[in-house]
Amino acid sequence: MLVIFVSVTGAAPPIPGSFQSDTVDAVRLVRDVFARIIERKCPGPKAVTNVSKAFGVHRKLAWQVIKVAYEDDPFVAALHIPTGKSIEVWLEAARLAEVPDDLIDSARRASARFEALAASHAASRDELEMLLESCAPGQDSDAAERWRERSFAGNSFVWGARCKVLLALMVQAPSEDRPGYFHTALVRGLIGFRQTRPGVRWLVNQSVVADDRARTDAPLTRVPLDPEGARAHNGAPVLPKFCSSPVPELARRFDAGGLVHDEFVSGPVGLVGERTLMTGEVLRNLAPTHATEHDRIAHFGSAVRTPAELLHFDLFVHAGLFGEVERQLRVFSDLASPVAFDEADALPVPEKIAHLGRGVSLAHSPDIPGYADLASWVFDRMGLRPGDYDLFRVRMRYPPMPVSVMVRHELREEVTQR
Repeated sequence: MLVIFVSVTGAAPPIPGSFQSDTVDAVRLVRDVFARIIERKCPGPKAVTNVSKAFGVHRKLAWQVIKVAYEDDPFVAALHIPTGKSIEVWLEAARLAEVPDDLIDSARRASARFEALAASHAASRDELEMLLESCAPGQDSDAAERWRERSFAGNSFVWGARCKVLLALMVQAPSEDRPGYFHTALVRGLIGFRQTRPGVRWLVNQSVVADDRARTDAPLTRVPLDPEGARAHNGAPVLPKFCSSPVPELARRFDAGGLVHDEFVSGPVGLVGERTLMTGEVLRNLAPTHATEHDRIAHFGSAVRTPAELLHFDLFVHAGLFGEVERQLRVFSDLASPVAFDEADALPVPEKIAHLGRGVSLAHSPDIPGYADLASWVFDRMGLRPGDYDLFRVRMRYPPMPVSVMVRHELREEVTQR
């Protein structure tokens, strides 16, 4: 599903007595004493092999205590603090290695303080890991993917559907009939969609245009990229050439808030009912390329409403269409509103926007067979030269839901002709 917004936009310092400040204080003590113990026997390089041999402990335990002692980020260091039983193994090894008793006692007290912190803030080790990984300033991509994969599996069961790839492709071109405006081609895809429960009614596409104040009353001219495909599917802009066969059955409906919905008709569950749907249309003269009173920041993106193994979002922008701008990735929770782009709703993600260059030669994707051909076909239908367009890409494994994944940038002031 894909949402377009043309609109407006950190982490607060730790509060005394909060989980964040308590963790920093507790971990500081553990790190200090662990480092002192290591350096008593390993004054040279702190390699895992060296620490393991010096104390006669397993390499995994040696690696853990090294990470605790020398990791710059206290929240990452905390993730590696061994369990109580393993800490006792470590401290007994230190005693046998003739580390002074006062250091060992200090390590035991510091570890006990951390365990008390964990018990007061988290009901389980799993919850403690979640708190630590959520509070770390730079989110770890492996950790984020691991937690989101769990969510994907649960959502697939709860909502009764899943897909391999959620595709969003946009092409932004200057208007040839309205100076200072642009058209946007929107291609949305559910690749490898299947139901995990019978009788599921599934929304596959949703689009809206809103200004900085989330108003959605702007009139739109929608033109299907394949008019014949749209006529054959009740007005939904289906691209039969790129769908599975037979083409999935769906319907289109409009609501009073300006949202346009395309829905699957329920089918068989599991692999037998797996299908791929591609839709594509052009929103003509979507909005000005410059700032206006109510539109000073542009947001372009994809709404995630289907549990997916991968979100693949490509944005092709005509060179110079918006001037020299800095594009940022934002993921907004849609729990409070289906049209959300307030920083209070922003979710932290480790992914970044990649600028792949111009044209479609680098548009290939390992997860979408024939994807470059699809992109070339879109440019051909629009009568555009791919070499004039910069490609910006976002790929997100197990995207959270419900969210809107947005590429945003400031809009330049209008240049008036004298």
